[in-house]
Amino acid sequence: MAFGSPAAERAAIESTYEDTATVYRTAPKRGANCLSASVPDVVYSGIICALSYSGTNSSMQTNAQQNIDHDAVVFAGPDLKVLPGDMIVVKRFGRDDPSSTQEVTFEVIGRPSVYATHQEIKVKDGDLS
Repeated sequence: MAFGSPAAERAAIESTYEDTATVYRTAPKRGANCLSASVPDVVYSGIICALSYSGTNSSMQTNAQQNIDHDAVVFAGPDLKVLPGDMIVVKRFGRDDPSSTQEVTFEVIGRPSVYATHQEIKVKDGDLS
């Protein structure tokens, strides 16, 4: 493989991705009573990506609850337009066998860093269930 070719480098990087993702963006929808409500719409689905947890998190224990807050980075192709506030649902190890996956929900924080071969999307644990 010849490095210096963004297409070849992108193919090499993406061959290491093990996860898939769906990106949701909140959009206003008008209901039957002419009232607007914000609902998540699918922007992208089946994205080949890689999830990497950072070494830091801001988890903490209080007398009333355990707050678990993970920071992570989703690596994906550079052609996606992901915005701050979008929600990403990552299927761990879902590229080859979608039946044996675990879904993790994140919220995009800040603007992604976009390069010729990939983009790095900073996310925070956004599991609001």
